[in-house]
Amino acid sequence: MASGFSFRTLLLRVAASTAALPLCAASAIGAEAHPDGLSNSAEYIAGFVRYVHWQGEERLQAWNICIVGNLPAEQDRAYAGRLVRDKPFSIRRIDAEASLADCQVLDLTAVDARTTSKVLARARHLPILAVGSGSEFCSSGGQICLHLDDAAAADRQKFEVNVSAMKEAALAVSARLLTLGSSRTAGKGVP
Repeated sequence: MASGFSFRTLLLRVAASTAALPLCAASAIGAEAHPDGLSNSAEYIAGFVRYVHWQGEERLQAWNICIVGNLPAEQDRAYAGRLVRDKPFSIRRIDAEASLADCQVLDLTAVDARTTSKVLARARHLPILAVGSGSEFCSSGGQICLHLDDAAAADRQKFEVNVSAMKEAALAVSARLLTLGSSRTAGKGVP
């Protein structure tokens, strides 16, 4: 997060600007619009990396995206040729018990709730951006919750940012990302 901004300031900016944002959120983060207004998780994740900063990221050779679950291999193409802060994307398909040491991003959009909970418990307090599906994912401690399959989300943002989980993972999130999606903070003791 940029110095000089408080979470209250960021949340006020989100509230003030969310009315017009659903129309431009996907294009602003780099996701390509489809006729149904939805996009795959890989396109969103590639955009999210632009707005999140990791401590020591200057030493990284590439953004390591670790995919857990059975996402179609075609989604990997969404990362091809993209650079964020002069770094390409590297895709690793891992099982739920694999080491998370080299992951900057965890794509958990294709796993069940039980597996998600196990992986999030292992990733907690690590500098890993965990992206999953639905509000329950943020309630379980995930940082970004996609609403791509949610028909009710058609009139609102396609993702939520869990500010508390971002802070817990020592990830700096741009105010711009918070204005593109909706944000939430958890109470004490809640991820």
